[in-house]
Amino acid sequence: MKQTCLICKRSALNKNLFCQETYCPAEMSPTILGFGEWLGDIEIVKPIKVTRSAVLYEATHHKEKVLLKVAHPGEPHKIRLQREALFLADRMAAGDLPEELPHLRPAYVGTTVAEHPYGKTMLGGHLLYFYLIEFFEGEPLSDILKEKPLPWLNHVGWITISLSTAINYLNVMRHLHLGVNPDVILVRFDDKPWVPRILLFDLGLISPLNDVPKYWYPDFVHPAYLAPELSRQTGLTASYRSDVYSTGLVLYEMLIGEPAFPHDLHGDARVRSAVVTLPRADMYRRQETEEVARIASQATDVEPMIRHETVAAVGNALIEQFGHVPDPEPSRWPSKNTIIVIIFALLAIALIVAVAILA
Repeated sequence: MKQTCLICKRSALNKNLFCQETYCPAEMSPTILGFGEWLGDIEIVKPIKVTRSAVLYEATHHKEKVLLKVAHPGEPHKIRLQREALFLADRMAAGDLPEELPHLRPAYVGTTVAEHPYGKTMLGGHLLYFYLIEFFEGEPLSDILKEKPLPWLNHVGWITISLSTAINYLNVMRHLHLGVNPDVILVRFDDKPWVPRILLFDLGLISPLNDVPKYWYPDFVHPAYLAPELSRQTGLTASYRSDVYSTGLVLYEMLIGEPAFPHDLHGDARVRSAVVTLPRADMYRRQETEEVARIASQATDVEPMIRHETVAAVGNALIEQFGHVPDPEPSRWPSKNTIIVIIFALLAIALIVAVAILA
């Protein structure tokens, strides 16, 4: 185990982390598990992403590869993860959860998702909340953008369209995310066709539309990705247009090759002030893609009423530019159920032949 600071990225293997920067909450940093360590009966393969509220791991659960999400210590983080798991379990039972959102696995062997959508375990004196997700092979979008700051324009469009699908689903269910950012989006690229697929592995505040003040706490997301109306000191107003802003901000970042508001090694108060008062980084890619740049600029306007009314409107505007996200190429292999039927048929034939020979 090691302790890792969410602000300055310093880490300490002996869990004795100290930082001289006054804005850095190093002493409150979470504990991160490494390869071969265990959380209950779950073996860690590697941490994939450390966010402000949880850690996403690649792990194995009884020899099956899964994603593991563990909330940081602290009551708001645990309650948020619990609310997230219950929402996902409810929508899985309804059978309409899109593939861009996490599909849960039972937290404990021998149970169902309906019985145990999340689990609890002790580690280092803390009671941790966690849940398991069906495995998705991908990298965080934030890591991809560090390696390739300016992705192919079609990929930019398709990633944002898929993200809009996920966020719009939450909005249709009358829930707000409010914390969309490149850290919480896993992306993989299919070979044929060469198309990005995403998993939005974190549901943000996951608050019912009218209950945002009840569930609100600022530490669930970096302030650089909060809508301006959520960063102001007075009042707390949130709407579907707040999710339009953060979705548009991801699009904006992919278009300009850097965060719209610089935030590495910046204190939270300074970043909140910049989001409200300072202009975004300039979009020098505007000439290459004028209409897409216009969509991103409108979606991230400081005034909510100038933005698109819904995330679906952002997605539809991008579909006009890029078309729908291409479907995966059908597999040449038969489905799992077909293989099982074939195996049983062969076994039955073998049994009939064996009986005939013995007779």
